[in-house]
Amino acid sequence: MNELQRTKQWFGLAVPTPTEKNKTVQLGVHFEEIGEMFAAMGATELSTALADLALAFKTGQTAHGPIEVSMLPIDRKEMLDALCDQIVTATGVAHMLGMDITEAMKRVNDSNWSKFVDGKPVFDENGKIAKSSNYYPPDLEGLY
Repeated sequence: MNELQRTKQWFGLAVPTPTEKNKTVQLGVHFEEIGEMFAAMGATELSTALADLALAFKTGQTAHGPIEVSMLPIDRKEMLDALCDQIVTATGVAHMLGMDITEAMKRVNDSNWSKFVDGKPVFDENGKIAKSSNYYPPDLEGLY
């Protein structure tokens, strides 16, 4: 099983039947990670803007009212294409920067599996998969 399959398996066990809230929270988590990438590049203003967007999706609440993925006019074909392109371009960025993305994904997946307790995920108050008492961060030393 490759690391993309392991990631998909992890989500399948964590949230076998995603609700609208799960979908909205996951989109918020995705924005949060993009914001962290901007923070790593020193782009504080962009990072802050994405953190605000991420929080709105993770809590399901904006200044203008509630938000859910089901409220958005998503073109599913284009969304899937964009998500695949993000995986490809993220891999390309890591390659161009001399980072070992393959081993890093293995270590991140191992770390994510440590969030489970007795084979079950732990969730925070917003429905995001949280770090359990078993959690350990990925050791990315030597990969960047």
